[in-house]
Amino acid sequence: MNNANLIPPLVRARVEDRDRISAQGRRVTVGFSSSPLGPMLLAQVDGALSRLGYADRPEDRMQEQLARLWRGAKLRRDDHWAKEKAAGLFSSRAETVEVLLRGTAFQLDVWQALLGVPAGCTESYGELARRARRPGAARAVGGAMNANPVTWLVPCHRIVAGDGTLCGYGGGLQRKRRLLAAERPSAGGARSAAGGARSSASGARPVAAASRLAV
Repeated sequence: MNNANLIPPLVRARVEDRDRISAQGRRVTVGFSSSPLGPMLLAQVDGALSRLGYADRPEDRMQEQLARLWRGAKLRRDDHWAKEKAAGLFSSRAETVEVLLRGTAFQLDVWQALLGVPAGCTESYGELARRARRPGAARAVGGAMNANPVTWLVPCHRIVAGDGTLCGYGGGLQRKRRLLAAERPSAGGARSAAGGARSSASGARPVAAASRLAV
């Protein structure tokens, strides 16, 4: 698999405060698929990708968790759709992906801030908290990252410890190392300029330094 396919395409995000907008009666398409990063759960709502997660747990438990997030919605399983969607996401031809982020107001602030950390760079939890306009909330930011519904596309893997070393990642440190290695400027990925880029911040560091510390 070409490393370029592990660099996320550009994300266009719609946000939805779950405390204000009901999921009652809405339709959720859900399915499981293989991918270059292992088995994944995908879901779609209103034409936008609403869930992309590593399927390292039993499928029924993951579907139950999704149903809780979209309480009152009608879930329909379609693995064929999921396989086609995953193939498109990890294709070098993928350009822009529309996602629907549903969470609390605080979570939405953190997830949108994550989209501002460009491919090829890393930030610390504290830097991300400041980017999200929540200075001093680094620990809470970590909790919001743990609830990230669209892994890889909303790039939690670009967040490291304050000293630059790698730390917890829902998909495991092996995946995190692989993703950061693919995004290093020296990797020359075809999508390196697009992956998750919204805006650059002064706190963003080239990923190579963090990767050396983590090996």
